Amino acid sequence: MRSADNRIHSIILILSLSFWIGCQGGAFNIGEIGTSENPLQKSGELTENEVWAGKIQIVGDVIVPEGKTLTIRSDSVVGLDSETGTHQLIIRGSLYAEGDPDRMIIFGLLGSETKPPKTGDWVGIRFEGTSPNSHLSYCRIQEADIALSSESDGVQIEGCLLQNNKMAILCNDSSPTISDNQIDKNGTAIKCLKNASPEITRNSILANELGIVCDDDSRPTIHYNEISSNYQDAIRCHASASPEIVSNNITANGGWAVYDGGRLRENYIRGNKEIGPDVVDRGTGRESGQFYGVDEVLDPLAAPVPDAGTQREGY
Repeated sequence: MRSADNRIHSIILILSLSFWIGCQGGAFNIGEIGTSENPLQKSGELTENEVWAGKIQIVGDVIVPEGKTLTIRSDSVVGLDSETGTHQLIIRGSLYAEGDPDRMIIFGLLGSETKPPKTGDWVGIRFEGTSPNSHLSYCRIQEADIALSSESDGVQIEGCLLQNNKMAILCNDSSPTISDNQIDKNGTAIKCLKNASPEITRNSILANELGIVCDDDSRPTIHYNEISSNYQDAIRCHASASPEIVSNNITANGGWAVYDGGRLRENYIRGNKEIGPDVVDRGTGRESGQFYGVDEVLDPLAAPVPDAGTQREGY
């Protein structure tokens, strides 16, 4: 099933990225629009603010330095050529990639019918601690090692589709806002490290190997999410991590609903750990049939939270 999904997404991206790989890109002027026949070829460090539009081909690491801004317009396709290296976008300044529901911005690998893209063959987008403010909305990001890695508190990720990555989002000692996204078919959906405290709200986290992993004393707030059908644990905690887990629907995950930490309030927990698809867990101890080693459980629900998960359309 996963390989079929990967082939479908590869074909979609190949069609969207019908680049002529042999073309030679020239100097880039702000406002220039790349086409399938003449994509904008980009690498290196920006020397001024830039606006990207149309078809963009990344042939080397792109660095947005402190004080500079990269803006990517809706309906753009940013393709990374794995044959020239495992490239990444490094954001030390600001990135504004703001699509529309029917004109999403696509980030993914170039490929061909004979050599389809392989997950992890590009690094991803990394926001360093110097990035003061960045916003991604209605972006589709796929096939990366870590799609979005944030060391900055000023990152907002909303309305995006993150799919077929080894890891979708990594929060490293940072507090980004992660809301209204669909995060599915990744290795790990979200990982929090080193005192990270992101706001994780109204996301649909589906069919990943792992849902949310909290480590190194991280303290994320996990509110109003749908965390379902992941192959292992929905929420896994290590090393004194203690997330605040409120008003989520946590259902049909192959492992624990919550494992080894966290404060739970008003969650709907059903059918996890292969205990039976219709079994609702309303236990209030630190351990129960579907969760283990949590800090506390208050007011478990008998019915689903109606407004949990992304309320957006257009994925």
